[in-house]
Amino acid sequence: MEDTTYNFVPLAGYEQFEATTQIIVAEILRRKLPFEIIDANKNLLAVTYENKEFIIHEGTISDANSLIAYWISNDKWMTRQFLQRKGIRQAKGILLERGFDPERLQKVSFPAVVKPVDTDHGIAVATNLQTHNELHEAINNAFLHANRVIVEEYFTGREYRFLVIDDKVRAIAYREPANVTGDGKLTIRQLIEQKNAGRGTDYRHPLLRIVIDEEVLRHLKAFQLTPESILPEGEKVYLRKNSNLSTGGDSIDVTDEMPDYYREVAIQSAQAAGLKLAGIDIIINNLLAPPSTENYIVVELNAPAMLSMHNFPYIGKNRHVEKYVLDCILNSK
Repeated sequence: MEDTTYNFVPLAGYEQFEATTQIIVAEILRRKLPFEIIDANKNLLAVTYENKEFIIHEGTISDANSLIAYWISNDKWMTRQFLQRKGIRQAKGILLERGFDPERLQKVSFPAVVKPVDTDHGIAVATNLQTHNELHEAINNAFLHANRVIVEEYFTGREYRFLVIDDKVRAIAYREPANVTGDGKLTIRQLIEQKNAGRGTDYRHPLLRIVIDEEVLRHLKAFQLTPESILPEGEKVYLRKNSNLSTGGDSIDVTDEMPDYYREVAIQSAQAAGLKLAGIDIIINNLLAPPSTENYIVVELNAPAMLSMHNFPYIGKNRHVEKYVLDCILNSK
């Protein structure tokens, strides 16, 4: 098992909140600010500062971002238009609505990506599609979750999450797809059980458990493996294509390794939508290559920015982003 720095401990008395909310509550407590829990199930609270009340939802949704900025970021097609206005590179794509002309798909180049316009956490997103059959299946699935669907060109590289607060990048994480590393003794199933120690089943934990489901079984089968296979020592096997933390992915802090060029791209992307507080997803083809517009695409803007991946990464430093986030919120009025 690889070395990990993951050391999350739920905040005593506030374990019912999502991890990002726990992080903000801890900072509010540290500053001794008066606050009220409005709805614990909704991660909704109010904090008072300088005789002003600030409502905070899920740790970061607040007056820090305008309603228009939040709306832009919540609609992936609208996001594309605002990025395009500022000349920020993204994958070429088309918008499909129910009842679309199937002939439009004949011009799609492979590999391709399909994603609903307004879902999050990677729901119904399909990547690296190689055939028209896979494309149609992914589109049909996406329409189960949204009324509009985007089809894009696939861009090879690693996806990074940039946390932008008040026009500054405060943390950067690489989200690695769910994986295990062999020790020559344990089965893949046992390695998963070992890695799941300390992980949760929902967002009250920064890292979530790896679940052996049909997708994992298909992924293993492609490598002629099963959950009972024993991997040689040091051999890493990925269990999924997607890198979502919700499906057992790892967050790895890379804040100190990122070239300034891409930091500036993240800042410009947030500014394009008027966001003061956001998580910017950027795929970079080769981090070691000279930075250029051909080496990256901006994938998504996230106004609800998950903080826990930056404070409690699987590997790397705790970036203590809560102080910047709370400052941003408290200075919004």
